[in-house]
Amino acid sequence: MLRNLVRSFEAVLKLHPTTNVASLHCSRRLLFSQYENQENPRKSLLTSATLGGNEAENDYVPYRQDQETGTKARVLLETLRERFRFTDDELQRIMSDELVHRTYRGRSLTLILDMLQLEGVSRRSFVEYPWLLSLDSKRLELKLQLIKSMEYKDINHFVPFLRLTVPRLRKLVGALNSERNTIPQQNRVYYISEKLQVSPEIVTKYLSKRLFILEMPYEMFEKNLQHMIDYNVSPINVLKDLWAFRYTPKSVQLRLERAKRAKKDKIMPWMVRCPEPILQRSLKLTLDELKVLGEFSSVVEYLGHRLGFSASETKVIMDKHPQVHTVRVTKIKEVLDYLLDEAKFTRFEIAQVPRILCHSLKTTKARMEELKSHGCRPSSLVIVCRSRREYEKFLQNWISQTRNPQSVSEQ
Repeated sequence: MLRNLVRSFEAVLKLHPTTNVASLHCSRRLLFSQYENQENPRKSLLTSATLGGNEAENDYVPYRQDQETGTKARVLLETLRERFRFTDDELQRIMSDELVHRTYRGRSLTLILDMLQLEGVSRRSFVEYPWLLSLDSKRLELKLQLIKSMEYKDINHFVPFLRLTVPRLRKLVGALNSERNTIPQQNRVYYISEKLQVSPEIVTKYLSKRLFILEMPYEMFEKNLQHMIDYNVSPINVLKDLWAFRYTPKSVQLRLERAKRAKKDKIMPWMVRCPEPILQRSLKLTLDELKVLGEFSSVVEYLGHRLGFSASETKVIMDKHPQVHTVRVTKIKEVLDYLLDEAKFTRFEIAQVPRILCHSLKTTKARMEELKSHGCRPSSLVIVCRSRREYEKFLQNWISQTRNPQSVSEQ
């Protein structure tokens, strides 16, 4: 097809004898290039870009990574490693973040990284909040301006708030700024940090999920916080369970006082907001435990007294199965009463298998009765603690052995 087109073109040129050979060759080249461009449009764009004349040569623009429409994973990893010297585990945590993984192909995350780094966002913040890299650049500028309107000591103290929408953040910043002349610490974040003796980064980490704390009436907030401090509620437990602040200061104080009178060694915020029956049951269990302990100050001392071991020896026994440390002393008493008094196990047999103290007493009794009915007194309490499948297998083997002991001995 191309050959026929060239021949027809030469035939037309023969009608004009003034046309020289040079123009003929030039026309051929032009015709061939046009035809080739029609067949391959992509190649045409490349050809026009490379042979476009003096403008393309004189107006050369150097490559800039921050002008990419997307960033390859390898490029992003190298940039993060170069800027902050992240470890492999930290890089894995950043790249495995859902938002980062979803946006790095379609958006230049290096530009966001530069913006945040210039504002003073630390290496630790990028590891703690990888989603920072996925923020939209225009919205990020507005959010940074809003946070700058507050009197902060370090922008990393308020980094979790960058995840909020611009309208929500504007409302929150307005509420914080309105108390600037009321609170000596400038805002509630620093006030809570000072009262609980916790760093502002940790405070905002939890407050960013419960923003009502920063917007509720100040008097109510202040009294409830003081009640938590007066009754020795752990600061980290206060931050993890902020729903207790929604109740009136009087009801908060009343619940905490009841827990204190029940001699709760660890008062939790959930005791303020739980239904009344649950609180009563919790307080009753605490009183029952104190009654069982009696003169002993800990479960270790009580268990050592029952088994006849020293406190250090008992701790070693319990450490074999650490879950024993979490079992209520009332349950330990019931299990020991059964094993020592009814099942007639020795203290050494119990010490060899401390897991039995965590096992259901109901299941233990049922299995021991079943084994006894088949004439079996297990040499170890291990089989009583095994799974149902393993226990059934042991029982069937025992039954078959007792029915036909000769065949079993031959095997």
